[in-house]
Amino acid sequence: MPNRLDIEITSQSTDSSYTWRSAGAKEPKGTIKASLLPSGVAIGDVLKVEAEFMIDGIEITAVLPQKTKKDGPELLELFGTGKETSGVTTSLVKKKGKRKGRKDVRREPRNNRTTERKQPRNSKSKSERKGRKPYRSPRGKRLKPSKKYRNEYIKSLPELHKPLAMELSGSTIPNLRKVIKKMQLPDGFPDALLDYAEDLNQQLKMAEWMDKATAVENNIESIDLQDFRSVVASSGRWAKSPESIAVKERLEAKLNERIDQDHKKWLNSIEEALKEEKTVRALNLSSRSPKAGAQLPETISNSLIDQANKALNAEATAYRWSIVAEAVAFSPVRQKVVPEGLPSDISDDLNKSINKHGERIPQIARLFSVAS
Repeated sequence: MPNRLDIEITSQSTDSSYTWRSAGAKEPKGTIKASLLPSGVAIGDVLKVEAEFMIDGIEITAVLPQKTKKDGPELLELFGTGKETSGVTTSLVKKKGKRKGRKDVRREPRNNRTTERKQPRNSKSKSERKGRKPYRSPRGKRLKPSKKYRNEYIKSLPELHKPLAMELSGSTIPNLRKVIKKMQLPDGFPDALLDYAEDLNQQLKMAEWMDKATAVENNIESIDLQDFRSVVASSGRWAKSPESIAVKERLEAKLNERIDQDHKKWLNSIEEALKEEKTVRALNLSSRSPKAGAQLPETISNSLIDQANKALNAEATAYRWSIVAEAVAFSPVRQKVVPEGLPSDISDDLNKSINKHGERIPQIARLFSVAS
């Protein structure tokens, strides 16, 4: 297969031949027949040729045509269909005035429109069944303590100690150790600083507890019971001063009163749900007793079991069965509920729900294992 290379014509040796060399180099070089060259060739022209590389030299076999430069851009000629077509024209239409007698009704923005789309009856079942969590009763007012006692304590410190106290109030001792470790301090100084920081931290925690306790005492009837218990539980560690000990004793007495009140309200709400035959709500409420270890009265317990048994019947849909079974799984009567019948169509979602809570409702899980 011939090779291609660029050559430069260097001289005319005879009438029938010219000498050449590789374009831009001294080697290789050789001779080319005049008959292969295009007419009008001159010394110094650069040509692209095809050559055969032989043992005794290079033999040029052909000169390739040169590409000619075009003066202007290359144009493409388009041929139409031959049919005459009218051109496209545009015209502006004048804006018309308001019609007489017509009210100026402005459309409501699309974002403000309320569109009601019909959803299938069971459209919400998939989203509600996945990741269903046990019922939680509504919480009371969340604890939002002020920073009165904490700020007063920091204000009472010497000026040089205030930055350390501010750092501790938003951090912890382990984090402070990391900060001190990065600092270049004299030998023995980090240990002394940490000892003082631990004492400072104790005083800050006591002041912060007083802020929480005061917030609870100011909202004794509406504060969330869980937050109330948390403050009272931590009082043994942080209530050290005479003032804080007095607050602790008042909170302990009020907490017992509050638990008794909430327990009565809890029982009444379950009874109301049972009277209205709201089985799922009654089961959910029964799972959130405000008094630890308190048992349901026998009358309420029997009514709850009876309604749960009737709700779990053969005519109930798989979706309804799943909701009731999950509510039963977290209620205190879960071991005593015996369904009246299994649904005719047991869906995959229902099977998954029963398997998920099978350890809490083993008697119901056994019915499904027999049915499958």
